[in-house]
Amino acid sequence: MGKTILIAEDDINIAKLIKEIVERKGNTAVTTVDGDEAFKVFSSIKFDLIITDLKMPKIDGMTFIKMVREKNKNIPIIIITGFGSEKNRALAKSYGVNKILSKPCSIMDIAQAIDSILH
Repeated sequence: MGKTILIAEDDINIAKLIKEIVERKGNTAVTTVDGDEAFKVFSSIKFDLIITDLKMPKIDGMTFIKMVREKNKNIPIIIITGFGSEKNRALAKSYGVNKILSKPCSIMDIAQAIDSILH
């Protein structure tokens, strides 16, 4: 049975790529373009995994993750970012983020990260 995955990514091309990877494995992807929209969607649908960027308009990825954690401590989260500083990595770890991938990353890296969490 396929999983439902939330993608929060403001770069349309990257969002499409991640959506394609998710759907190719028989899962459902819901894409959002900023943290505000992502949180609204997260609050209305049950997801099995969240994939988020950090640098997004309205609400950034780290704030979005913090908001998610206030509602759900256990949902797996993958960050895909060009801003993988040590400070961001430490903060993400404190929020229980499962994996951080640095942009640019390969399709294989993304697919493996998703597989490692969902299986």
